[in-house]
Amino acid sequence: MLKFYSLLIGEDPKYTASFHPSSKRKVVLLGSCMLLPIILWFINGYLLVSHVLSGGTVSALLTATLAALIIFLIERSVIMSKGNNSIAAFRVSLGFVIALLGSISMDEVVFKNDIDNKVSEYKQEHIAKAVAQIDSSYKTLKDEQQSKVRLKNDEWQKALKEATGEADGTSGSGAAKVGQITKLKLSVASRHEKDYLVESTKLDTLQATIALKKQEADIKANASFKSDALLLRIKAMFELIGEDIYMMLIYILFTSFLFLIEFLVVIIKLCSSKSIDEELEDARISLLKSKTQKTLQNAIQYFEPQAADYRVQNARLALSSSKTNIFN
Repeated sequence: MLKFYSLLIGEDPKYTASFHPSSKRKVVLLGSCMLLPIILWFINGYLLVSHVLSGGTVSALLTATLAALIIFLIERSVIMSKGNNSIAAFRVSLGFVIALLGSISMDEVVFKNDIDNKVSEYKQEHIAKAVAQIDSSYKTLKDEQQSKVRLKNDEWQKALKEATGEADGTSGSGAAKVGQITKLKLSVASRHEKDYLVESTKLDTLQATIALKKQEADIKANASFKSDALLLRIKAMFELIGEDIYMMLIYILFTSFLFLIEFLVVIIKLCSSKSIDEELEDARISLLKSKTQKTLQNAIQYFEPQAADYRVQNARLALSSSKTNIFN
């Protein structure tokens, strides 16, 4: 296992084989912590594509493998990196971003059914909006036609009432008989009835057209709405969290757990003490730097030997301090 974990964190297995037991344990610790987010991202990538985004098995496996590979490279770079406070701050920032993305994508998998319900509401709203646009576009024409139908109906009923009154003697000439006047008024009422039927037919045709347009809009809106859109599902998730305090608490607990797992490598790297072999390696590096600096300092006697000869230095000092010249 030590060989596997050594390769995983980028160390030479032959080098780590001679480590002190405590150093070997740290290699295993770093490798184990590194495996957790890699496995988590593989599972998360597969479930996200196959179950949430409704992708195929091949696409899900490719996505999961690519996500795990990227996380592997990032986590190993975090473990292998050494540097100053700026590098440490960058590692923390990088770990924070990776942990945040991982927790959000895993939440999409865990809370899938709840998010599906919210997305279904979005879909119904989308369809209702498309249907309402049809009503709005035909509203003026429909109102005008309904007004015409009411007007023609009123004219017909008025003419019919006048003809009836003329026939029974309650109005008009006052004679209860069907005479020429009654027939004339019945003829007028008949014309108004035909006009009413024509306008009523037009209204029925318009309403049928509107109903057909609504049905087409419903089908089109239903087909165009993408329930597996990732950004839409993220929006639905955060709206659900904002609406329900209990779901918010569960989300915070679950996300914090995932966040800590994702951030585990950075925490172990920054907070764990150095092993004996790491301290020995740092000491060897410091000693090598010190030897190199001394070698460079002593190199001057090979390139400028006169600068290191005390006799030359004394002669130069005497010449610089003397005030005599050849004419004295």
